[in-house]
Amino acid sequence: MRESPCQFGQYRQLVGIVTEPSAPPPPRRLACVLVNAGLVPKFGPFRLYARLARRLAEDGVLTLRFDLGGIGDSRQEYPGQPLHERTAIELGAAVDYVAGRYAPDGVVLGGLCSGAEDSFRYAEGDARVAGVVLIDPFSYRTEGWAWRHLRYRLARRSLRALGLYEPLPPHAASGPDGAAKGKPLVNYKYMERDESGRILKTLLARRARVHFVYTGGMLEHFNHPGQLAAMFPGVDFGGLVTLDHFPRTDHTQALEEDRRALVEAISRRVAAACRA
Repeated sequence: MRESPCQFGQYRQLVGIVTEPSAPPPPRRLACVLVNAGLVPKFGPFRLYARLARRLAEDGVLTLRFDLGGIGDSRQEYPGQPLHERTAIELGAAVDYVAGRYAPDGVVLGGLCSGAEDSFRYAEGDARVAGVVLIDPFSYRTEGWAWRHLRYRLARRSLRALGLYEPLPPHAASGPDGAAKGKPLVNYKYMERDESGRILKTLLARRARVHFVYTGGMLEHFNHPGQLAAMFPGVDFGGLVTLDHFPRTDHTQALEEDRRALVEAISRRVAAACRA
């Protein structure tokens, strides 16, 4: 494995790290591009992206993790343009760089939270994107969610009454940036179902793979693996949509064992796509 810095973009304003594998390439050569989670730089929350890139290298998959403009080491260009337009330009530059320099058979885009949705939105319009990995993206409450959530709350109240459970106060835990949980620096609004449904259908129509990962940080909106199909009734996944659910894992995977489990799950899915 070899890691090296790179610069790209119209003004060479974007900075990233390429993790090149020493292992032989898989039958289908896919490259992965990881997109910032909120304001966290290219190493990812608790270095999740760095660990994932190195794990993928063990399976022969090259990865670019980079900073969007104004985050980490990347300069912000395109003044006056809306954020979503700047993000699309910068994601396009990342895919151009990987495709032009390394010539993979396809590119997998991915990220956590906003990075997931930025990847998903961009993938709709670029046929070079062969798959997306979405960690805690949009989710929508379904009828099944409601009764499962009620059961969960009743069980938690029973445990509190028995003295077997006591929730942490908001100041007792902190995120990767040191900010208290429950007090995010950015109040992120997930995309609406009409938009996500349209993009999902577009990706499936061109046989792109879509992998969802949901953690316990999304329990207020997603609490069961079967909920994914219920969120998109009438959409034929055609064997192209996969899901890993980690209901006991924090949104930013603060625990070492949680990060390890998440990285292994994603690497298995990417490896399967390389064999498809």
